Amino acid sequence: MVAARTWHHLLAGLAIAGVVLPPQQLAAAEVIGGAHGAAVAAVARAPIGDVELGRGGLLVGRLVDTTGRPVAGRDVSVVVGDKTIAVSRTDGSGVFAVAGLRGGVHQITTVESARVCRLWAPGTAPPQTPPSLELVAGEDVVRGQWGPPPGNRFLKEAKIWATNPFVVGGIIAAAVAIPIALSDDDGPHS
Repeated sequence: MVAARTWHHLLAGLAIAGVVLPPQQLAAAEVIGGAHGAAVAAVARAPIGDVELGRGGLLVGRLVDTTGRPVAGRDVSVVVGDKTIAVSRTDGSGVFAVAGLRGGVHQITTVESARVCRLWAPGTAPPQTPPSLELVAGEDVVRGQWGPPPGNRFLKEAKIWATNPFVVGGIIAAAVAIPIALSDDDGPHS
């Protein structure tokens, strides 16, 4: 009986911890802005690209516009989490290079674009992994925001509550914890 109660409390505690601790999806969908421009990148929707680094952790890439023409003179930033670890500028051919990188997941950003990439150390990448990255200016960028029709306050507030991760997590935690708590109160029947 005591062991079962302990397990129930442990499971309820884990459910509550799941609500309090931020999920990794929130970290992946961070807004890219500030020094990187006013555009908001749709990082969560974009597929992760694999790129094999060259010797010395060299990342080589090219920035082009939506018609395939090179974009010159633009800053390209390499971001890990919320920290910019390197910045390079594209040349006349749209080519940029950043040395000293390590393998792992990075965001490669410009004012007009953002891309999540899994960088592989030399010799460790899966077959068919490209040795360079191509960024398309204007690709994967959201310039607006979905919202309810103007004047409908109920829908606006409902959207805010329904998309809040803490509210959704609290509902899920309650759905797990309440049955556990109720089953704990039953006790032995005579």
